Amino acid sequence: MKPAVKKAVIALVVIAVLGYLFMKSLESTRAEPYTVERAHMKTWTLALEPGEGANAPLLSIGTGTELVANLFTQMFNRTMESINRPPSASIPIVLQSEFDRALASRMKPADLLAAARAAGLESASHEPRCLAHRRISEPGMTRQTYFALMTSPSIVAFREQLARTTTGFDAAALTPIMFVGTSDPSVSRWLPLRAADADCVAPIQAR
Repeated sequence: MKPAVKKAVIALVVIAVLGYLFMKSLESTRAEPYTVERAHMKTWTLALEPGEGANAPLLSIGTGTELVANLFTQMFNRTMESINRPPSASIPIVLQSEFDRALASRMKPADLLAAARAAGLESASHEPRCLAHRRISEPGMTRQTYFALMTSPSIVAFREQLARTTTGFDAAALTPIMFVGTSDPSVSRWLPLRAADADCVAPIQAR
């Protein structure tokens, strides 16, 4: 092998190794735990949201914006991706389409809000378990969203309660999540969203 060719091969090998090490380092950084303050999860408030389409949340529960702002900053520092931060830190509980299809004939939105309060959702615990990621490739563009997968037995139980009292309501169709960042201006394009631990990219630890 000629010296020039040998040097070129060695250079390519070095570049490949450095690229591999860089990608492994990047993956390791992205997988490091995110941190949140417990103080940012002390108070939760149920709310009826104005209808912005069939997949928009009708009933949600939210806390101060510090929770999402903190997670968004950590996420951006790791990914450096241009993405939209949601204006609120909220967990969708019932979507407008779910209400119209299965619940509207037997209750009003105010009744749904009262039932959620009676179920104790505002005093229950809702904690982020991990930061998750979804990506969808479409012609000419790629859409993606980052969200916190929430541990919230009370929301799961409330949706199961609704499913037992009516037909056409799928309790498992909407997982308790909190959007952290999306490529879309509106999070409703991602709803309903059924998520699992397989979507997680990094754990979230409360301190």
